[in-house]
Amino acid sequence: MSGMEPFLLAMGASASTAATVGTVASVAGAVGTGLSVIGAIQGGKAESQAAQYNAESARREAQSRENAQRTAAQRQLGSIRAGVSKSGATMAGTPLAVLSESAANAEIDALNTRYSGQREASLYEARGRNAKTAGYMRAGTSLLSSAGKYF
Repeated sequence: MSGMEPFLLAMGASASTAATVGTVASVAGAVGTGLSVIGAIQGGKAESQAAQYNAESARREAQSRENAQRTAAQRQLGSIRAGVSKSGATMAGTPLAVLSESAANAEIDALNTRYSGQREASLYEARGRNAKTAGYMRAGTSLLSSAGKYF
């Protein structure tokens, strides 16, 4: 019963008219619930896909920054080599230690850039999983609250 039947009967409508209105209201409520469930699920999936896209973008951007960092480091190391050669020193002892330490620091910077991008991508992926789960939970909530109206 939609709650309209007693009102319609009091207004002089026939029992069959009141029953028909009640049935139409019930069907409309069920359709509304169905649309709400579908919308909640699709919304969660859309949010999840957007988060996945953002995760891939974060990975690509981090890869690009890592490559740029390595390129800059190679230039810097080449500049160090040229300076050592220009001074007439050999690549042994202190100059070699400076070059080795500079190369190690540059690699650490590049790896930190990669790690930062991976962490950002992981956060986006977690948001995507959470959004998808939240969509299913909203759908379940909609079903349960609708079922509560009929039982």
